[in-house]
Amino acid sequence: SVFDIMADGNRIGGFTVKQAKKPSISVATATTIGGTSTPVSGTFTASVWDIKSTGYVTSNNTTLTIADPSTTGTFSVNMKSSFLNTDADLSAIITLVGVNGNLGTCSIAQNKVVYAFNPTSVSIVSAGGSSSVTVTSSNAGTISSGMTATSSETSWCTVSVSGNKITLTITENKGNKRTANVYATYRNCQSQIFTVTQQSAYDPFETVTIGGVQWTQYNLANPFYNSSGGSLTGSFATKKPSQCTGKRDESHGKFYQFKRNVAWNSTGSLGTSTPSGNSWQTTTPASGDWTTSPCPSGFRLPTNTEFANLINGSTQTNGGGWTSSDYGYKIFTSGGVTLEFPAVGLRSYSNGALDSYGTSGRYWSYVQDGTSNAYNMNITSGTPTSKSTTKGTGRSIRCVRQ
Repeated sequence: SVFDIMADGNRIGGFTVKQAKKPSISVATATTIGGTSTPVSGTFTASVWDIKSTGYVTSNNTTLTIADPSTTGTFSVNMKSSFLNTDADLSAIITLVGVNGNLGTCSIAQNKVVYAFNPTSVSIVSAGGSSSVTVTSSNAGTISSGMTATSSETSWCTVSVSGNKITLTITENKGNKRTANVYATYRNCQSQIFTVTQQSAYDPFETVTIGGVQWTQYNLANPFYNSSGGSLTGSFATKKPSQCTGKRDESHGKFYQFKRNVAWNSTGSLGTSTPSGNSWQTTTPASGDWTTSPCPSGFRLPTNTEFANLINGSTQTNGGGWTSSDYGYKIFTSGGVTLEFPAVGLRSYSNGALDSYGTSGRYWSYVQDGTSNAYNMNITSGTPTSKSTTKGTGRSIRCVRQ
């Protein structure tokens, strides 16, 4: 507005009053859900003389930054392109900066997708199979397409997606209980974990008590400790003989020479020793008991007396055919519980050749019987016995709890 200054009807001067626009600032979308590389647009209004020449729109968040406002009255906010499930939601105050201070502010937010799973976890039996999980979101609308899924254990748990359903395909579990972490991703936003647990067909550390001793139910495969006590990747056989047919390979475990924590194949050739770097030895093992056990922590080889108590404290029956093509196994029963020992045979001390496979089983104790021999349990289709034999032969191991 223009004001005149008058005197006696004559204009002697004047002045102009100008009013600045009320400053305002806004963004096109106040809250963005999920990750995106597309900037969000914004606008502002203010008198041209109130705005700084550069940097007149700012953000207080170093992730939600302001792209260079190249045109008066518009700007854009750079978004976070993707979210991990561990990332936090984002928010920023966008400020219009004037020459004499802040002229106006607005808020913007970028939030993760909020997921819900039904069911929230999946448990699969050891035989494997398929299961489906339905995925919904409380803040990203209906999930009809565009979702993906990832499994942390693709060797046995694979995933596929159709709409808002994740289908899990699980292979048979012949080892320990195992768990996979599965994630969904929608709008470039990774979900929280939901777990897939598959039960084991066996528990290698499960024990059965007969004769006052807790016996493991599976033969020892690879050693848990070397002869100096160093840790190795040990393992047990994965099935009981009654769960197998034919040669019942999965129940065998491996062969050991007395006092040598080196494992050898139970069928075919000697194969590669475990741990590697060893060869079959035709010399007599060192004198003394088997003091450094290849069994896992908390377990050891049994004594000759404990073998005798197992035999005397149970009844024995036979399973299998006791032939080289249908391996036999001995079943020890006491007080409603059973133990099964496969007739794996042995390896000859002279050259490591297989002998008596399918028709007998030989199980080391940790106790020597003089310099050259050690005690073991011998099973055949007849009555099992506890006896002494040459240390250099390769025989099976069944661990007991200490």
